[in-house]
Amino acid sequence: MFHRMGCGASLDSRDIDQLNVVVFGATGMIGGAVIRSLLRTGPKFKVKAVTRTPTSDAARQLAEDGVIIATADLNDSRSLERALNGTSCVFLSTHYWEHLNKDKEIHQGMNAVDACVACDVQHIIFLGAENSKRVTGKDCGYLEAKAAIEEYIVEKSAPGQGYTLNYTFLRLPFLYENLLSLFKPHLVKPDVYALALPLDDTSIECMSINDVGRCVYTIITRPKQYLNKTIRISADRLTVQQMADILTKQIEDKRFVCPKIRTKDYENFEFKGASDLAAMFEFYQVSEHGGDMKLTKKLYGSVSPFDKWVHDNKEKFLDILKEE
Repeated sequence: MFHRMGCGASLDSRDIDQLNVVVFGATGMIGGAVIRSLLRTGPKFKVKAVTRTPTSDAARQLAEDGVIIATADLNDSRSLERALNGTSCVFLSTHYWEHLNKDKEIHQGMNAVDACVACDVQHIIFLGAENSKRVTGKDCGYLEAKAAIEEYIVEKSAPGQGYTLNYTFLRLPFLYENLLSLFKPHLVKPDVYALALPLDDTSIECMSINDVGRCVYTIITRPKQYLNKTIRISADRLTVQQMADILTKQIEDKRFVCPKIRTKDYENFEFKGASDLAAMFEFYQVSEHGGDMKLTKKLYGSVSPFDKWVHDNKEKFLDILKEE
């Protein structure tokens, strides 16, 4: 599903082997997946990772893999401009869950966009979102902040401003890997685990984070057809009960169940961000903008459906279940 929102100068792939790519959030899940795809499948890019903590184990590993480490902070415009100097393409993700502050998220995103403009970046790929409040009437800082940053990018990419900033907005589905972290199964009785997702009987778009990285790789290397467009990707669509059934089938001697948690109950859970997550899942249930699986396969032809991903990650599931 494409939605054209602006116009800009065209790019092609003839100079791809000289492309300088900067990845934000490189030590996190999504940015890390993008870098892995660039290093594993791409031509010889000059890949730079932006991080606030260049001495972390994750940053050191990236450096060992041949990635240039740039120390910068989304709150510091000058550090961003130093990091983006000479850059052709930027993959930008912001990190609402670190601070749960919508205004801070928007400010940081705008800083990054302004740095892209100042450094004459040709193409910014932004991990964006729709404004969920316009659909559900409920506040979700995570989605609203990303929607505001998208609007700012569109404003900055308008023609006639003396520079060219092309963009691609990437809208992600629920990531399978969330079931290994924030939404990992919880033990309810011996060898029985609950998937605590507030979706009731509604199905949800989903996908592996590694496949997201491979889709981004295609957008970076073949940008022309994805410029100034919003791209919604997905590899599968399942209810929580279907997820539970697949896990039960794939992981021997364990049973997974769906407790059918309602979003209005979830928003009252006593942990930071519960109301944001509840609003996000409510938006997922009512939004008419689903992922485009045909387009996703065009971006990466071997995307994994959920059952294959579970099979490939069975040992990881067993490891997290031991922690329960």
